[in-house]
Amino acid sequence: MKIASTLMTHGDTPCVNDTIEAMQRYLTNDILMLVDGAYWEDWGKDADVPVYKMSGFHHNFFRGCYRNITLGLMKVVDLFPDADWYCHTEYDTLFVSDAFKEDLEKAEADGVWCMGNDCRTGYFELPFLEYIVGGKISVTKYMLGCCIFYHRDFLHKLKNIDLFNRLLYLTNDFSRGYFPDYDEQGGWELAEHLYPTLANLFGGRVRGQAYYSTEGWHGNYERYALRWQPELTMDDVFPGASILHPVKVYDCPIRAHFREKRND
Repeated sequence: MKIASTLMTHGDTPCVNDTIEAMQRYLTNDILMLVDGAYWEDWGKDADVPVYKMSGFHHNFFRGCYRNITLGLMKVVDLFPDADWYCHTEYDTLFVSDAFKEDLEKAEADGVWCMGNDCRTGYFELPFLEYIVGGKISVTKYMLGCCIFYHRDFLHKLKNIDLFNRLLYLTNDFSRGYFPDYDEQGGWELAEHLYPTLANLFGGRVRGQAYYSTEGWHGNYERYALRWQPELTMDDVFPGASILHPVKVYDCPIRAHFREKRND
């Protein structure tokens, strides 16, 4: 199984390199690091990292970075066109084993195009997105955006119909994550709805592994302990752990533990 990955960052070289080291051990060596353009001159262009890197669009906002996510997916497909799966992830996601690959194999056999955490089905009325894709969207899907796997058939389809370029062109005048009608319906990060929804629209399946609520963890959380907040502690790390989020601090107990494990 060949995997390529985007890695979204905006600073903190030690933490980023710790994440990259873990990705190279368990995920892939085919990594494209995309830096928020607001941080490229002061950090990104000189950051000492062992992967491809590029500047994204100037965003500098705490949510709504769907244009940079789109740019990253478009470029990683161009850079690594023969991957079986493409992973979009963030600097505070930590890979601690390759057990997730078992689920990717099952997902491919089942026709899954999008796999991650916190999968939900609902409906957001997004006429501008319908205009971009040229069709009616009757169901919207959601997936936690910190780490999502996309099948090659899905991303290559988006490339072949020129959806990446079309979306970027038609949103070129938007700033700070704005997308028509999305915030008004309680949306937070369009990409978390956008790509799972498109995978479903174009005939793929969307599969969630686990989710976190006020009642605690649900699903296959032993392997996929990923949530928006709060930051993970060692109490959230289970014996079969494979992917963790959020783990933001280089010298926190979780990173220190798994860094020692990798070195051993």
